[in-house]
Amino acid sequence: MVDTPVGFKCPECARLPRSAVVRMRPDRAFRAIAAAFAGGLAMGFGIVLLQGVGLFFALILGWLIGIGMGELVLWASGRYRGRETAWLAVAGCVWTYVVPYGLFYGVDLGDVARSGSLAFVFLGAVIACYVAYNRVQ
Repeated sequence: MVDTPVGFKCPECARLPRSAVVRMRPDRAFRAIAAAFAGGLAMGFGIVLLQGVGLFFALILGWLIGIGMGELVLWASGRYRGRETAWLAVAGCVWTYVVPYGLFYGVDLGDVARSGSLAFVFLGAVIACYVAYNRVQ
């Protein structure tokens, strides 16, 4: 016997037909990837503009970026919730933090590390990834 959402069934009856298995279509996956890339680029340059606000704000900003990236990827994928879209949202959050510190400032992270704000930036990125993953999953 196999445990299913509607109770116990025999293994033959528990198998779902192919039409009942929901999968993300390739065009929606491409849209979700493009949205994560473009949204991460825009949010990354937003981080550059808000750089002088304060280090504690980096944690709140990470939470907001996670919510925004999660909703953006969900919208682009046609509200498909799954592990694939959750990891796309996490990749978009990582891209958001790579843009200002890796591309805009040039790959020299020494200035950020010497100023002591690297821990807050890293913690903000972790918060953004966590919130985006849980929002989409």
